[in-house]
Amino acid sequence: MAIFLLAMVAGSCAGLAQPRGLTAHMSRRAALALAPSLFVAVPMIAGAADDETALVAELKDCVAKLKPLSAMLDKEQWDPVRTVLKNPPVANLWNLGVSRNTIRKLATVRGDDAEMIEYVESVAGALQLADQFVYDNVFVYFQPGNGKVKLKEPKDQLKLAIKGLNEVIALTEQ
Repeated sequence: MAIFLLAMVAGSCAGLAQPRGLTAHMSRRAALALAPSLFVAVPMIAGAADDETALVAELKDCVAKLKPLSAMLDKEQWDPVRTVLKNPPVANLWNLGVSRNTIRKLATVRGDDAEMIEYVESVAGALQLADQFVYDNVFVYFQPGNGKVKLKEPKDQLKLAIKGLNEVIALTEQ
């Protein structure tokens, strides 16, 4: 996108400039007409370097939000656990589509890092299973069967997700 904007600005400059010998002249009106496009292009270029830092910070935030869930499961606090899983930034990792997936975005920023892309599915799958186990626990008392809640299974899936996130973060520090 930034390259497109720069090309657009450069093309506009070429069309508005009137060569005089070896120098080019641009009227004040033409320069002012280009000013808004520069305000759009410059922050985009500057923001590209910050994307990786912001994405890594979001992953660290996800880890911080996932760690206390195990203790919440022990207390059978199903709704608060699901709230964390179903809302951003954690939901970006599994519930809101690949285009919103933080790991996928980070892999793209890093030039489609193949090693990082492998974590997209494993972390998403672990979080999805954790959510499914927690959801099932909400209704276990009303369904036919043995009536036992599953604590080990969602905890294991949360551990897998946290482990995957920490490995992705470690990849960015290499």
